[in-house]
Amino acid sequence: MRILIIRREPPWPLYYGGRLHSYELCRRLAQRHQVLLVAERPCEEPAAPFNFECRVARAGRLLDAPDDGRGPHPRPDRIDAFFGIDPVFTHELARLAAQWRPDVAVGMGYLSLAHLAGLSDIPKICDLGDDEVLHRLLELRHGRLTRKWHDLKCLLAALLYQRRYLRQVQAVTVLSEADRRFCYAYTRHPRVVCIPHGVDCDHYAPQQTPPDEDRIIFWGSLTFGPNISAILYFAEKVWPQVLRRRPGLRWTIIGRGDSPALQSVRVMPGVDFVGQVEDIRPHAARAAVVVVPMVSGAGIKNKIMEAWAMGKPVLCTPRALGSLPGEHSRNVWLARTPRELATGLLRLLEQPGLREALGAAARQTALRHCSWDRAAQELERLCCELVRPEPAAWSSPLVQADPLLSGRC
Repeated sequence: MRILIIRREPPWPLYYGGRLHSYELCRRLAQRHQVLLVAERPCEEPAAPFNFECRVARAGRLLDAPDDGRGPHPRPDRIDAFFGIDPVFTHELARLAAQWRPDVAVGMGYLSLAHLAGLSDIPKICDLGDDEVLHRLLELRHGRLTRKWHDLKCLLAALLYQRRYLRQVQAVTVLSEADRRFCYAYTRHPRVVCIPHGVDCDHYAPQQTPPDEDRIIFWGSLTFGPNISAILYFAEKVWPQVLRRRPGLRWTIIGRGDSPALQSVRVMPGVDFVGQVEDIRPHAARAAVVVVPMVSGAGIKNKIMEAWAMGKPVLCTPRALGSLPGEHSRNVWLARTPRELATGLLRLLEQPGLREALGAAARQTALRHCSWDRAAQELERLCCELVRPEPAAWSSPLVQADPLLSGRC
């Protein structure tokens, strides 16, 4: 199959979950099919370990060939302009598709929707990841009062944008069952499919470093709204309770970027902001507990699966767990309120045996249920169903050769 992938920027470096999701799926699909990834903007680091072709637009242009004479590009309307949609890139993408002739086009992220709509006579899939409308709704509900008007504008814009363009694609994929149900509820799209994240269990293997029983850790982008809300929630409502019982406890926060909203947390006793790191594994290994106190956002949290793969005990909210296969006190510790978070954290810190049992069960869960091959299998099957009626069987190229390696589905 010839698969055209569309993204706002190439999926590299792997700073956040959306890039990781695209990178791992494209890398696996390219082992069996011809993949061309087209990006509107260049990546920050040019040396990316891609096993597929990546083409980046320059000033909106993808082709050196003369224009096809269709006339001036239309100006974006207010909704498209709100999201920074470039009509020149949409036009160039249609020209490229007519030349390359893909069997199916996959847009990664909601910002690809307008560009997908510009393609004709090609089956189209939008991999939304986290449903942007649900994300904005949760931000409005749990965000700061000073941002309510901004969050409301973003919610209404996302609702109008996605309802307009999702009707023009043949399938929609999201990361969780909550996103799938919500997307279907407001769009009534007939084909909304859940394809969750995965984790590289070989890379995120347990380490032999003994944990510091007075250290906990949180990691994630510090410019991402749900991460900011989670840090503020834990810092204001949970951290003071825990420090009163364990004054020597340290909370390590790791992530790229910064937000003015986190300045109050930086000066709190016991909090260490580390910034961006090359490798999260040594830092996670030194922590006794991984805390994921999400109160907003949706989708699948990579940080939970990475911690599970490393055999680390995870304390999180049900919002953070989402549709991951977690069971309270078996492979994860769930807490719904600040008091439950504080009580659960203290219990985990005081009981090494409980931490060890949770971590061991979490590792087994990651091995059984959180595979990137499984996610790529679902996306490939969906592509094949749109290209031809019957789905294709999947066998990992790492296990056995596939007769369709150089052909079409």
